[in-house]
Amino acid sequence: MHSQITSERFEAIVEAYGADPQRWPTDERAAALLFRQQHPEIARRVLAEARTLDNWLSSADEVEPSVALQWEVLARMMPAGVATRPAPAIVRPRRRWLAGGIGLAAACAAGIVFGLNIGLMTLSEARAEAVLASASLAEVDNW
Repeated sequence: MHSQITSERFEAIVEAYGADPQRWPTDERAAALLFRQQHPEIARRVLAEARTLDNWLSSADEVEPSVALQWEVLARMMPAGVATRPAPAIVRPRRRWLAGGIGLAAACAAGIVFGLNIGLMTLSEARAEAVLASASLAEVDNW
């Protein structure tokens, strides 16, 4: 027997995971499908909005983070006072290779962090970021 879900929970599931039931949480999918069948008017509205967002997200180009953003994230990950870029004017010539190696290691670490973050980003996280970005832009336009 399937547990019942509320319209609020159905909306939350669809907003978080999209209109495709295959992406809904497996432990709530049956109840959400039952809700969709029992409340077609609500489900039709909620699913139509989610499909619009799904289509918009799937048509968006992938954006690669800029080098400046990668350095900014790396800087925020480092403890206060730790330089994230070697300063060539301060580095002594015989230690230049060491500073270059540290810079290269930092860049690799940033690349790994960004690769993991982008690779692990789920569609629901992408959807949430898109909604937040749209809301932020709307606030700026209305301000």
